[in-house]
Amino acid sequence: MLTIDIGNSGIKWGIWQENMLILAEDGYYEKESLHETFDDIFSDAPKQDAVWVSCVAGQGVEQALDEWILKKWSIEPVFLRTTSELGGVCNMYPQPEEHGVDRWAALLGAKKLYDVPVCIIDVGTAVTVDLMDADGVHRGGRIMPGLDMMRNSLLQHTAGVQAVVGDCPGFAISTADAVTSGTLHMLQAGLLEVCESAKDRLGADMRVILTGGMSEKILPFLVQVAGLHHEPHLVLYGLHYAWEQQNNNELEELE
Repeated sequence: MLTIDIGNSGIKWGIWQENMLILAEDGYYEKESLHETFDDIFSDAPKQDAVWVSCVAGQGVEQALDEWILKKWSIEPVFLRTTSELGGVCNMYPQPEEHGVDRWAALLGAKKLYDVPVCIIDVGTAVTVDLMDADGVHRGGRIMPGLDMMRNSLLQHTAGVQAVVGDCPGFAISTADAVTSGTLHMLQAGLLEVCESAKDRLGADMRVILTGGMSEKILPFLVQVAGLHHEPHLVLYGLHYAWEQQNNNELEELE
């Protein structure tokens, strides 16, 4: 089967065989050339029996992928939706549909991989945080601006800052590098506080799971966090877990 995670500008996909993720790739796409992007990404992929998708990029992207997969493999993809419960994971949002489907998939992925409380930090365009206890109950979360969002805000609202290039981890001697360093450490400080607050809420055996397109860039700044795990394909694991739950339910109905 194929699992696909579509963000606002990035796309990740994984191919599974015998319940193992055997290939995982990622890249970027333009909404104006979706079919060409899918041709480039999946043209050499073997015929799939099932395709499960997490998409936060809107109905137009979903429709384009649906049409492409139907034409390519004569199957209809399943687009995951956030629900109040699935596979032992309970969503505490009063209106579950308001909880982003990528965040929901990440919770499902954490349930598949871990049996302890988790603090999931997804670093992308925005930074999302979700807590889940050992019983699979979602215990709330946070949303913060991502690095690019913070830097672009400074560029738009501060005279004299023309560009931000690279990563300067220390104290800078140029305005652009100062913005780079300042926003990076602002995010680091915020995430360290999140980890401490999450531990107070979930207990000392909590694991911190770092995922998302910018996670590798942030990882070196969180190395002091106890129980830190880098899971770049967490959403793909969540999609596979959702597929497993559907198959189990269908087997129970047949029995």
